Amino acid sequence: MREALENQVIFGGRLGTNLLELGLVQEEPLAHALGQRHGAPYLWGATPLDPEAVKLVPADLADRWEMVPYILSDRRLAVLACDPSNLAMLDEVAFSTGRNVQALVVPEARIWSHLRSAYGLVRHLRGIQFEYQLDILPGVPEERIKAQAAGDLMDESAFDAIYGRDRAGVPTPTPAPPAPPLTPAPPAPPLTPPASASPDDEIIELTEELVEPAPPVAPPVPPPLAPGPGHAPPARLAPPSPPPPAPEPTPLGFEEALAALAGVTDREAIARTVLRYARRRLRRAVLFTVHRGAAQGWVGLGDGLGARQVQAMRFALGAPGVLDTVVRTRSHYLGPLPRTEANIRLLKALGGGVPGNALLVPILALGRVVNVIYADGGRGAMVDAGGVGELLILATRIAQSYQQLLARI
Repeated sequence: MREALENQVIFGGRLGTNLLELGLVQEEPLAHALGQRHGAPYLWGATPLDPEAVKLVPADLADRWEMVPYILSDRRLAVLACDPSNLAMLDEVAFSTGRNVQALVVPEARIWSHLRSAYGLVRHLRGIQFEYQLDILPGVPEERIKAQAAGDLMDESAFDAIYGRDRAGVPTPTPAPPAPPLTPAPPAPPLTPPASASPDDEIIELTEELVEPAPPVAPPVPPPLAPGPGHAPPARLAPPSPPPPAPEPTPLGFEEALAALAGVTDREAIARTVLRYARRRLRRAVLFTVHRGAAQGWVGLGDGLGARQVQAMRFALGAPGVLDTVVRTRSHYLGPLPRTEANIRLLKALGGGVPGNALLVPILALGRVVNVIYADGGRGAMVDAGGVGELLILATRIAQSYQQLLARI
């Protein structure tokens, strides 16, 4: 449990997600525990989504609440959620769809899998043995999902375009072969409506049906929900629409950043402090999480870097590039970005524009590099060397903040 909690402090996610990632629990008993914890029906395994239900719920709504629509039957909608008792989520989904909503609980990683396959919302499963290919909706090309998993392969013309060069006569490299097909797991048991039941009996019987094993069957559109009340749409919803994006936080000075790090209570506060300081001197700044052989975008600021754009960044380590160099040597890097494919992928993910140089600083915890700060001054600009020393000191303080959070476990 301590290992899972340490993992959670550094890499985020719910406790169950970290237990799954470390192989300390399987999905079925985790789902059972979540059902007990929330007093709600629960599911695990491949749970095909009803395409008509998916059409009802916008991607932004599913993304914000980390829930997915599951089954639609007349005026009733079943959804899969991490927290099925969240009244604000139930209100907004019911209001948006005009349906009575019933929520079932599933592990967070299963929600991530569905968000990616149903909406194309990037959720990296951090080594958890969930394959979102298993959850592809009927009619969604499997090639689209495999392409997301394999990453964005870049041909020579795109490679040169970012550097503003044109090399004629150079053959296009052969793309990597596709990954072998995966063997799908058997689908989850269907929901069978009882002949008649009271609302309380319905929940009990529905739960029993969900946990009973069922023989493998073809995955058609799920059957209708059992009759009974759900969470009715509210007459009004306040606010009537999603809140606007929060404004970019104000920059922090060096002393202010040190003071903020001294009192952090979670990893998100660390991320905000790093970027607010970096933004004071630099045009673009991204904080990467380094985990399981890859650098994953966590948060970023500057030049139109949105949350989804940053979270979609994922770079395998091991190929020549500045991220791999910093992680491997555990040392900072200040200089131009060599023209390697890994560096080109990084620049493309940042929105293009080759900076005069870039600064990357590793952050260590648990005896290894867990984060990398990337910062540059934008197209053609140079990083002010005067701020390098401050950022190195800040990286040391961040490592100390992680140790303080770990000591509280």
